Amino acid sequence: MKNKILIIEDNFDVRENIHELLVLSGYDTVTAANGKLGVQAALKEIPDLILCDIMMPELDGYGVLRILSKNPLSASIPFIFLTAKTEMIDMRRGMTLGADDYITKPFDDVELLDTIEIRLNKKKSAPQVDTTSLLSFLTGEQVLDLLPESFRESESRFIHKKDLLYAEGQNSRNVFIIKSGRAIATKVDDYSKEVILRLYQYPAIVGLSSVLMGQRYQETVKAFEDLEVIAVNKDEFIQFILHDKSLAFHFLHNIAADLVKADEKLLLQAYSSVRVKLAAVLLDLYPSYESEGRAVIPITREDLASMAGTAKETIIRCLSEFKEEGLVNVDGSDIIIENIRSLIDLRY
Repeated sequence: MKNKILIIEDNFDVRENIHELLVLSGYDTVTAANGKLGVQAALKEIPDLILCDIMMPELDGYGVLRILSKNPLSASIPFIFLTAKTEMIDMRRGMTLGADDYITKPFDDVELLDTIEIRLNKKKSAPQVDTTSLLSFLTGEQVLDLLPESFRESESRFIHKKDLLYAEGQNSRNVFIIKSGRAIATKVDDYSKEVILRLYQYPAIVGLSSVLMGQRYQETVKAFEDLEVIAVNKDEFIQFILHDKSLAFHFLHNIAADLVKADEKLLLQAYSSVRVKLAAVLLDLYPSYESEGRAVIPITREDLASMAGTAKETIIRCLSEFKEEGLVNVDGSDIIIENIRSLIDLRY
């Protein structure tokens, strides 16, 4: 089977020259004209190696590497920067981020092919760790079942809708097991605007990434609806999961996935239209409320605007457009999704 190489380069002539050289040398190629398209192509195609320019529109090479290195699907793909000699001073940053190699432009064809071959051979010779079984073995419910009874049977704490579970900056003493209800995580941006980061629900464990990072919570979490949680001492919880490799891997994978989603959200906020932002938010919410292929999402327009990162009035107008086009139905504050495929097509 031919090795597949992704070429991310905004200069058409350079991109086509590399493409032709690699095809003649027996490789399959995928090309992308900017960093944003490159990230999408990498996650869709899962190439064997990535060649990436640094200075590009939409998203530069550093941003591409940062996003892909945090995604379990793409983190192990060899990554080679293509850089002009004038950018050599910045290569330390690229190598620090995890780049495997770099080639200066203009480059010699033999040098490029040799570098690619070396990196592909190194990847083949590296010991392979099969983590698939670990990833697929544990569901959220199974994780809760593996926790000690002393954790699961502790006294519940009830949080009324809109009340705080904890605030950003507070000392982090506990993680919280959600028994019922939903919670939202928020942060305040540089303009003093509250932005919703994610939605938590059963069987989530809230606060783990914060307690692993330090002594204080990194986000504010409040009840999105009436919430029932169990507080577990953070030191006892961490000590327990570190003695079980499958549990440790499960939580590390979830934290990595959250980081990937955060980066994708930054891309969405920076470059996408309001329609795409709204579709993305509804797609994120859909699994939490789906039943038999239909979802009724009870959410205020303020919260919807906060999740989309735009103004309430803009969201209301866009939601009206979605209703007129048959993408959603609206009943009071409820948003009803009957056909998720139309939103997926709009988002992607």
